Amino acid sequence: MKKLQAEQSDFFSQISQLAFVNPFGSQRELADCKLLNISPGEMDIYQRVNKIQILLSKQIQNINEFRITDYQGKTQEIMKFSWLFYQFHEFQAQFNQFIDDQRAAGDKPIELRFIKSLNQCFQQAGFSKQETERFIALFYQLHRGFYFISSAITGNCPAIVELRMRLWDNIFTFNPQWYMDYLCGKMEDFSTLLLGETGTGKSLVAHTIGCSGFIPFDLDNKRFKESFTRSFQFINLSQYPASLLESELFGHKKGAFTGAIENHQGLFARCSEHGAVFIDEIGDIDIPTQVKLLNVIQDRVFCPVGSHEKMRFSGRVISATNRNIEQLRKQGEFRNDLYYRLCSDVIEIPSLQQRIQENPDELGHLITSLVTRITGIPAPLLASRIEKHIASKVPKNYAWSGNVRELEQCIRRICLTGQYNVAEVELDHSNNAFVLSKNDGETSSQKLLQKYCRFLYDRHNSYEAVARITLLDRRTVKKYIVD
Repeated sequence: MKKLQAEQSDFFSQISQLAFVNPFGSQRELADCKLLNISPGEMDIYQRVNKIQILLSKQIQNINEFRITDYQGKTQEIMKFSWLFYQFHEFQAQFNQFIDDQRAAGDKPIELRFIKSLNQCFQQAGFSKQETERFIALFYQLHRGFYFISSAITGNCPAIVELRMRLWDNIFTFNPQWYMDYLCGKMEDFSTLLLGETGTGKSLVAHTIGCSGFIPFDLDNKRFKESFTRSFQFINLSQYPASLLESELFGHKKGAFTGAIENHQGLFARCSEHGAVFIDEIGDIDIPTQVKLLNVIQDRVFCPVGSHEKMRFSGRVISATNRNIEQLRKQGEFRNDLYYRLCSDVIEIPSLQQRIQENPDELGHLITSLVTRITGIPAPLLASRIEKHIASKVPKNYAWSGNVRELEQCIRRICLTGQYNVAEVELDHSNNAFVLSKNDGETSSQKLLQKYCRFLYDRHNSYEAVARITLLDRRTVKKYIVD
């Protein structure tokens, strides 16, 4: 058995510990800086990783014909995770390209084109076939987690930094050692409830979680068991009347009811054992549907409408609502037993107003990110011009009641028309009153009512409260607020 010198042992111990640190947290930056002997903020995470890779490569090269079986006990564990850390980052570019290629290919799994060189590294290091398949699958999941969190959750305010950390923990748990030893590939019983105002990006967060699950790898077939594009299935409950919800969730058989002219596969049937379902607007469903949903999540068994055939659901459940879930529970409109099945983790998405209050530069970061998303390429000059236009037309204390979605449409409107005027009615934060903007002139009664509904919703965070105050139907209220 090989032994490490004291200096080698200290170095590899630090590297092995890095493998279990949340990459979006300050703890990771401090650990990197300690290893590299630099100050926090001196380099970003990509620069730090490149420096660490250079150091790690030299240390591994100093070990003649590295094989994991040449070590035992604690030393073997340190060397294994140090080697895995190195290979994970060595193949980072290839994995990221593979993610893009798989996304373009759609639901059919494609071949991992660099599997020959990757597998050779594992074989030379003495890993078994089973271990190799497991670690390649874990590499893929880690890369997808970092890829989707980094690309979907942009910004630098404290709330967004915290959100990125929370998402990483949601996917890999706060203790990655536990995840590797006990929970890897077994996260279906860990549900997630997303809370936040309309337009904050709950669907993006759900997509990030749903596309970052563990997917086994088949070394003989050179493919993962499924494409991550298929592993994420979603439904927006507010789009369907109560009479069709059961069919959309559980499916139906031909002839089950009038209009059922063929078999229909519902949300739960479409979800694979490695996937996740996203149920949006879950606060809008009625009690009978809540009971049926609870039974499926609890028992993992459901029957399509018009059938006695029992089907199994094995995926993870992600749900979201922009309503006050605690108030719904107190009013008896949302069952407590369903809530406790949905809340293994509850994540609140910050509003755009909160983000800007925490960091005034957040708006500029978001504009740059959204312009890149809209154009498909980095466009700093265009983003700068749009930011200047918004700064000249939108008051500093503007509430952005539509959140990031409103900002995105603002950018699109500027691209199309060259101008953007804020809503005719806005909230005066100095006295919390509903007032007309001075510079926008006259407005229609419908537009005025729409803005008044949004104003009331900002205050009460409840469609029912707005409907009660305005004497409007709840669906009309929701249409005014969401549109």
